[in-house]
Amino acid sequence: MLGCCSGYCLEFEPADTLVDSFSGKAQVHPMLRHEGIAREPIDDRQVLDDLVGGVERRLAGEQLSFLLNDCCMSEEKRLRGTRDAAELAWLERLRALRRRLSVASDDELVEALGEITRSYGEEIHGHFDSRTYQSATRVLPAGLALLLRKQKLWAGLSRGLTGKLSLADKIRCSGDVATFDRLVELGTCVLVPTHLSNLDSPVIGFALHQAGLPPMIYGAGINLFTNWLLSWFMDHLGAYRIDRTKQHRLYKEVLKEYSTYALERRWHSLFFPGGTRSRSGAVESHLKKGLLATGLAAYQRSLAAGRQDCRVFFIPATINYSLVLEAETLIDDHLQEAGRSRYIISDDEFSRPDRVLQFVGDMLRLDNPIEVVFGSPLDPFGNPVNAQGESLDPRGRAFDPAGYLMSAGQLRSDGQRDRYYTGILARQILLAYQRDTILYETHVLAAALHRVLEARHPGLDLFARLLLPRQERALDQGEVDAELRVMLEELRSCAAAGGVKLRGELVTGRPEAVCRAAVQQFGRYHRRRAVVMEGTRLVLEDPRLALFYARRVEGYVAAVAPDQGDSR
Repeated sequence: MLGCCSGYCLEFEPADTLVDSFSGKAQVHPMLRHEGIAREPIDDRQVLDDLVGGVERRLAGEQLSFLLNDCCMSEEKRLRGTRDAAELAWLERLRALRRRLSVASDDELVEALGEITRSYGEEIHGHFDSRTYQSATRVLPAGLALLLRKQKLWAGLSRGLTGKLSLADKIRCSGDVATFDRLVELGTCVLVPTHLSNLDSPVIGFALHQAGLPPMIYGAGINLFTNWLLSWFMDHLGAYRIDRTKQHRLYKEVLKEYSTYALERRWHSLFFPGGTRSRSGAVESHLKKGLLATGLAAYQRSLAAGRQDCRVFFIPATINYSLVLEAETLIDDHLQEAGRSRYIISDDEFSRPDRVLQFVGDMLRLDNPIEVVFGSPLDPFGNPVNAQGESLDPRGRAFDPAGYLMSAGQLRSDGQRDRYYTGILARQILLAYQRDTILYETHVLAAALHRVLEARHPGLDLFARLLLPRQERALDQGEVDAELRVMLEELRSCAAAGGVKLRGELVTGRPEAVCRAAVQQFGRYHRRRAVVMEGTRLVLEDPRLALFYARRVEGYVAAVAPDQGDSR
């Protein structure tokens, strides 16, 4: 596993030292310093007690009757028509609470707040288990070997347990790995990656393990826990549940308090700050700041408690695919007006095990691996951080960021100030995403084809172009090559300046080579081919699917097939 750090390359050995498959003796990976998420055993009951107390302090001084009424009304609306026995019982409890809110005393309101917080906390809280983690990182490659390569049982298990699988070659990590590796010892790390696929969580978990970095807790949509076996593994691998159908403020406050508490406890964490998968295929252009702000809150609380290891570090990361499992569903959802308000997709390709296995099998045969790029770390205020965990000012000088939180020599709470700093952090993360995104041939060919199609039909908007008959979407190879030549020049200049990363034929290849590589890759997995080659013509066989890949190039060259929709 290759990781490029500060201008030179490190080679990470696969995680084959956890168990010797022949001697049966346990061996600890030399870089896996922690057995699990936490440095001490996790008492689930204590976590919930602390969560209830934290939410009560967070909401002290609020009009609890209004907050609880909003919760009850929102939940009644969400659960309208449900037939689930547990949900019906929960709904009845909330209705009973709502009926007595107008006459409830302050103590009764606090008690009701605690009950709801505990209920949400029980749903959210994960149960990391180090034995499950070690088993999963050992068994997952073996299982993929058996399912994807149809090997004999012993050969598959042997190769899986010794880490000698092509899967490790197809999920790579690069970037500032050495600094990341150092910072996990100096404070609490928050990994904030881009989000394109439901495969992102297992992919980045595998990448962390391969790089010898500790596991992290991470928020996962509750819809991913519907499969009992997958749910059990996710629950014991550090995942905590996020129910995005709960949109009322109290639930969001409980979620933020849980994240803040976890960071205070030095549980390394992973957020997807874009909030959901990119429907359009574009790199994130704006972030949700709620969970990002919990890093600053945890840092401030730890400072107030006098903790020495209170630093919080944000690690931007990009997860890069030449093909995306759910691309067809995501772009269709983006383009449908009704779909733009459909926040959760529960019926995409990820929900079908056969499609997931087909995708992973096809991925193993691609030249381009899935690549995770770990960016340069940031503090909660958006300042760069060096390998010693020191924040750096614009001149590169180390300084103590605690001063940002001081007034007259004392720590002060200031919500407006904290929102301002979180906004700066979000902008710096977005800049890191732009720099560390990897473009592949599939992205650039799709963008070139859409640009040629737009030039041919300047009077048509995007949706009209997508409805053009097939013969109008058959484009001359020479015309496409000319467009590719212009785009490659722009992209290579951008890459030379550190503004993007290129792979494959995009680095030095000619337009014809880019075309061949992209068409070959498009033919690997999707049931609807995005692009096909017919003689001297390139046909946009599925212009919507091609648009998904084309959107990844936005921000690096002139706008590709713009529309008025949200880039998410």
